[in-house]
Amino acid sequence: MISPTAPTPPAPKPWLAADLAGCSDWIVQASPALFSFDQEQLQAWFAPLKHQLLHGYGVVLIRGLSPEPESNFRRLYLAIGRCLGTPDLTYGELYDVTDSGESYLTKAIPVSQTRASTSMHTDSSRLETHPRWVGLACVQQAPVGGGSRLASVGAVHAHLNAAHPASLARLRQSFYRDVVTPGAVDPLGLIARNRFPVFADGPDGPTLRYMRYWIEKGHQRMGQPLADDDRDAFDVLDATLNHPRFCHCFQLQEGDILLIDNCKLVHDREAYDDNPQRPRRLIRLWLNDA
Repeated sequence: MISPTAPTPPAPKPWLAADLAGCSDWIVQASPALFSFDQEQLQAWFAPLKHQLLHGYGVVLIRGLSPEPESNFRRLYLAIGRCLGTPDLTYGELYDVTDSGESYLTKAIPVSQTRASTSMHTDSSRLETHPRWVGLACVQQAPVGGGSRLASVGAVHAHLNAAHPASLARLRQSFYRDVVTPGAVDPLGLIARNRFPVFADGPDGPTLRYMRYWIEKGHQRMGQPLADDDRDAFDVLDATLNHPRFCHCFQLQEGDILLIDNCKLVHDREAYDDNPQRPRRLIRLWLNDA
């Protein structure tokens, strides 16, 4: 007797920067009427957006909402998120992304709490914490900088497989990652167990978990510096992620809500200059599959 083949899980399709730039399917103009929707109405409205996230480009940008009053904006944002998954509570349901005035280079804090570029990355460097979806809602944008950048993991993986197979093989090895999760106890013990590959094979194709700085810092703290071949592989990956062929750049506007697949897309927040009277502030939402 032949066992039935398990259905392939849904996966966003690989894309290049020109694909995202030339298509508006992933950008949705929302109506202020959404603020009056109940959860069932929101689920129905969100259904085509969820299809885009699962089967399209793995990203949705919702425009046309007002971030004021902020309490209503936050409530709607969280309700939209619950149409996609279950909030991850590592940093609380909603997490304000704003500059603390500190540097992640001198203090063990997330890069999100600084004005520096985050570099192309996926969210969470801790093995046990891996949100499937990441949301960013823009309350106040910076006067200079702070642009958003996206790249497709599938497209980058295909390029590396064809043009840099040796580098891709290095990136499939396991690497230590530093741990900056709030409340972490015995950080060196956590880092010793916090080891996993950059690229891996999921049931629906390649996945990626990457933030170079935390890998380098993790290996440094463990007293096991990266090999030259590993650094070269990271250089190849960074050059590909940042190449205009793969990296789509845009600016979030106040009231925007961005949702991305954290396994299939890489993202970045460019460095910015802030206005002390009106500091840049985004609200992050991590979601696990329901």
